[in-house]
Amino acid sequence: MQLTGKTALVTGAGRGLGRAIALGLAQQGAAVVVAARSSDEVAETVWLIEDSGQQALGVETDVRDLAQVERLLQETVQAFGGPHILVTSAGVGLRRPLQETDEAAWDTVFDTLLKGTFLTARATIPHMIAAGGGNILFLGAPLDKIAVPGFGAYYSAKCGVEGLAKVMAKELRRHGINVNVIHPGGFADTRMVRETVPEVTKGLLNPADMVAAAVELATLAPRARSGEVVDAHSWKSVQN
Repeated sequence: MQLTGKTALVTGAGRGLGRAIALGLAQQGAAVVVAARSSDEVAETVWLIEDSGQQALGVETDVRDLAQVERLLQETVQAFGGPHILVTSAGVGLRRPLQETDEAAWDTVFDTLLKGTFLTARATIPHMIAAGGGNILFLGAPLDKIAVPGFGAYYSAKCGVEGLAKVMAKELRRHGINVNVIHPGGFADTRMVRETVPEVTKGLLNPADMVAAAVELATLAPRARSGEVVDAHSWKSVQN
């Protein structure tokens, strides 16, 4: 197993893409910390990991809240030590014309997708620096496919996630920390997609298709490829 002895922290791991990646990392031997807002979904993901014979810890967390993010890192360190891998997959969908998008809805999207990514990464970085390196994976989106009416807030936030990754990759390279973005390459078969774009019923991508690319990004050596956007659907090998 490629990740034996490693600790992975995955936000948004209660279901969908986050759960698929969490299970994939566990299958490769990582001890996985499962974070999400729903305690029931967190418990289910933890059960799936432990049922496969791997270690997991569930921490109910709202990544928009700094105190909860700090508690998440404290519990991670207490259970398994500092994380070697961070996957930020906490998400929320919104499909609404901009003139009908109120401030609260806009803030919910940005606070979850962008601020939550920032807070979780910032809290994780000191532990990775102390360990001599690590891999950070931000969940992105196929921007060329979602630049459509109704996705103004979501698209803008995901652009911010990509920008954050590119800057962080340069800032953290000297510490041996790689920062990359991974996305499914299209609409994945998740509850958020089914609720946001219910008219898309064909060609939905299996969340499990994210796993191979995510595992390889999680196993990159220090100062390897960083600051890149990986389309998991068309991915061949980031090592090439």
